[in-house]
Amino acid sequence: MERRVSLVAVIISAACFGTLGVFTQLAYKEGASPLPLLAWRFALVSLLMAAYQLIRDAGALKAGLRDIGKYAALSLTGYGAASVCYFFALKFASASVVAVLLYTYPAMVAVLSAIFLGERLTRPRIIAIALTFAGCALVVGLFSDDMQASATGILLGFGAALGYSVFNMLSYRWMGSKPRIVLMTYTFGISAVAIGLITVVTGGSLAVAAWTSTLWGLLGLIVLLPTFIAVLLYLNGIRRLGPAQAAIVSTTEPLFTIALAAAILGDRLTPLQMVGAALVVLGVIAAEWRVPGEAVHPDELAVV
Repeated sequence: MERRVSLVAVIISAACFGTLGVFTQLAYKEGASPLPLLAWRFALVSLLMAAYQLIRDAGALKAGLRDIGKYAALSLTGYGAASVCYFFALKFASASVVAVLLYTYPAMVAVLSAIFLGERLTRPRIIAIALTFAGCALVVGLFSDDMQASATGILLGFGAALGYSVFNMLSYRWMGSKPRIVLMTYTFGISAVAIGLITVVTGGSLAVAAWTSTLWGLLGLIVLLPTFIAVLLYLNGIRRLGPAQAAIVSTTEPLFTIALAAAILGDRLTPLQMVGAALVVLGVIAAEWRVPGEAVHPDELAVV
C-alpha cells in the first residue's frame, strides 16, 4: 500500500514538474522577463522550504561555511545555471521541445560519469545515449525541412540538461547524508540572490509594482506546483520506491508538458516529434535500468 502511495506521489510530482514550461510561457505573455521571474521564484520557494524544514527539524538547517560554499557551487554551476538556461530556452522554443531536450540529462550523466568518475558505460547506458539523442534529433526537426526550434533554443535546452547533470553528480559526491530538502533550500536561496544580482547588473529590474494580478497568480503557481509541491512529493516517493524506480516513473514529466502545452498553449507536436519524445523517454528508462545487485547512488538522477 505504501509503495502504491509513493508511486502515485511520484506521478503527481512529474505532472507538477510538467507545468513549469507552460506556466512560464504564459507568464512571458503577461510581460514577465526570464531573470526577474526566476529570481522571485527561487526567493519565494526557498522561504517556503525553510519554513517547512523549521517545523520538521530546525537543526538540520544549520550549515558551516564549507557546506555553504558547496551549496553555492551547486547553485552557480548546476541548478541555478540550468534554470537560467531553461527559462531562456522557453523564449526560443516551445515548452514541449524544451521539456524533451531537458530529459537528455540522464544520458549526459552517464557520459560525464564515465569521463570524470571512471564509471563503466554499460550496454543499457550506451543504448540510452543513442535513443536519447536520436529522439532529440526528431523532436527539434533535424531531419525535416522545418526546424521546430531555433539553434539558440536547442543550445539553451541542452545547457539546462547539462546543468542538471552537473548538479546531480556533484550533489551526490559532495553532500553525502545531508537531507535533500536542506540542500534544495540553500540551493534555491543562493540561486535567488545570484540571479537577482545578475538581473540588476545587466540593467534589469526586480520591481514588481507593474505586475498584473494574472502574473502574480502565475508566479504563485510556478512556486507551488512545479517547485515546492513537486519537490516534496518526489522526495517522499524516492524514499520508498528507490531512486532508480522513482526516476523511471518521473519520465512521464515531458509527456505531461506535451499534453498541457497542447491543451493550454495550442502547441502540438507532429507525429514524428512524438516518436522522438517516446525515444527520449525510452532512453531515460534504459539509463535508469538496473540489473539485480547493481549498486544505485542514493540521490542518483533526482531532478528536483
